[in-house]
Amino acid sequence: GMADSAWWPGSTAITAGLILILAISRVAHSTHGTNIGKAPSFRRARVPRFRVSAAADSTNMLHDRPSVLLTREKGKNDKLRKRLEARGVQIVELPCIQAVELDGARDLPKTLGTPWEWVVVTSPEGAKILVKSWEAANKPPIRAAAVGAATGKVLQAAGITDIFVPSKAHGVDLAKEIPEPSENKKILYAVSQLAKSQRFTMPHELLLPCTTSPENMFLAHSKDVETLLSDRGYLVERVDAYTTLPADWTDEDSKVAANAKVVTFGSPSAVKVWAKRAPVDSPIAVCIGGTSAKACKAAGFVNIRHPEKPGVATW
Repeated sequence: GMADSAWWPGSTAITAGLILILAISRVAHSTHGTNIGKAPSFRRARVPRFRVSAAADSTNMLHDRPSVLLTREKGKNDKLRKRLEARGVQIVELPCIQAVELDGARDLPKTLGTPWEWVVVTSPEGAKILVKSWEAANKPPIRAAAVGAATGKVLQAAGITDIFVPSKAHGVDLAKEIPEPSENKKILYAVSQLAKSQRFTMPHELLLPCTTSPENMFLAHSKDVETLLSDRGYLVERVDAYTTLPADWTDEDSKVAANAKVVTFGSPSAVKVWAKRAPVDSPIAVCIGGTSAKACKAAGFVNIRHPEKPGVATW
């Protein structure tokens, strides 16, 4: 009696305290990532099924949720890598190609000394070469046309401010949307040496500093771009500024590629190198845009994904 009545009030207080703690803990758990007392306005999108834990072995490509391989040139995977890692995706970098400057790039500073209506670049690599040549030529006034935002940012960061970018990051869209030619001015375009080329004699001059890789990044076949520009009244004079060559792989790189489940491609040239060295029937190919996706289809890939609008964010 006496002992029970002395114990019971304290027990009630302890029990009530435990219930309160449990309730608080459940509320905190259910509102993780939002302010307590405020219902979240949206449900976070599910992370793709290929996400793996940070502790996963980057070479274990047979895991149920495999790593994602990035195949662009060394140093050009950072933007995509950061976006994927922020979502918990395990990354393995395995460059398929490497860029090499050609003699055409050496002559660009002198070429820039001539007034051009536009200077056109169709990849970040071409933009870097143009910037270096522009600086070597003491930064003459130029108007630049860039195939997409990433290419335009390279020019803008160097101090080139008059830049045209088409509505869609594609060489064909650039050729269709670039303003009509005017009298007394010319244009310069640096393209890949590997891209198919035609020479035109037209009333207005357009010089294309070309990269040697077929459409690095967002470019459709260079022949298509040149033809469209020619049809619009430009003389397309092309400069082969650089080329892309296959990157060196070690035996370990080849093993990783052989077991790959998800591979990203930023250019047709990377697709071609992969197809010569690694399987195309098993991995999912995730491409930056339609041009690389077409190259994947031609190479024999079965499962191909790409955004309608090219770009790292949509990729």
